[in-house]
Amino acid sequence: MSQFVPCTPNGVARWTQRTALDGVDYLLTFRWSQREGHWLLDVATAEASPIVSGLALVVGSLLLVGVVDARRPAGQLVAVDTTGANDADPAFDDLGTRFVLTYVTAAELAA
Repeated sequence: MSQFVPCTPNGVARWTQRTALDGVDYLLTFRWSQREGHWLLDVATAEASPIVSGLALVVGSLLLVGVVDARRPAGQLVAVDTTGANDADPAFDDLGTRFVLTYVTAAELAA
């Protein structure tokens, strides 16, 4: 079953949170890029060792495709438009409301 990853900025342009994915803790850092007009995601181990940086939160994209680091989450992170319109990517004020981040577990990907 896909896992909802809470990520509501509450007016903050950058924050880091500890999130368990497939039973492993990761540090997820969300950063708003004013220049690019996108939310960016960095993934690190629980000990703050970087795994991947600068993943743009683009609706429907499998964010971890191409990440070959063995420490990466076993599943996939996907930004989802809760309205189903899929006509935009998360803006500063609608991440965590209209747009959510979900995690598709390794078991789901294997099925």
